[in-house]
Amino acid sequence: MGLLRKISFSVAALVLLPIIGVCGWLFIYTGDLPDFDHLSQFAPSAQSVVADSCLAGPSTVVTFGEIGTPLRDALATAELAQPLPAASLPDRIAVTLLCSRETEGKRLLKELRLRWHIRKHFSEQQLFTIYANRAYFGPGAIGVENASRQFFHKSADALSIEEAALVAGLIRAPAIYSPYRYPERALERRNKVLEGMVAQGKLSAAEAAKAEATPLGVVARKGE
Repeated sequence: MGLLRKISFSVAALVLLPIIGVCGWLFIYTGDLPDFDHLSQFAPSAQSVVADSCLAGPSTVVTFGEIGTPLRDALATAELAQPLPAASLPDRIAVTLLCSRETEGKRLLKELRLRWHIRKHFSEQQLFTIYANRAYFGPGAIGVENASRQFFHKSADALSIEEAALVAGLIRAPAIYSPYRYPERALERRNKVLEGMVAQGKLSAAEAAKAEATPLGVVARKGE
């Protein structure tokens, strides 16, 4: 009986050790992953400018409070067809860290591991702030603060409801919904975000109707 027990333990060890090794590599070892600790710079305690080699330009990062309630609500609503709950934020952030050329399989595996580490390292509020400060809204508009300044010459916490809805609506396809090149599309997209905010109880129907009747109001940009 003792011999059988020893054999069983040996077999179990042979089976479990490789599994433990693989799990350790997947969820503990980070030497081959992009640096995700620096993401804390995108959830700052004070406004600053942060550069990242995977972003198209520097981002003027702001705190969670400096994003402003209208813009926070609009951002959370804008991707209704592609929900933006806290659970999906690590996925979206992980994608922005993988800018080197790799095989699809290797990239997907790294993405999976990055999601896990990002989810473990940051709070829900930090994740939202990181996402907002790294989002691409068009050329020269990396992050919500730069986007707000470019389109309305305002800080992110000073946007009106309709302005916030326009900025948030750009995330899905900045080129397609550019208010400079395609104002009609931008208007339609903005109003869809406003309707979504009503559906989610973040805006009254009367407030949305007033906002939808407001012109885009974007500041003209040289060359557009």
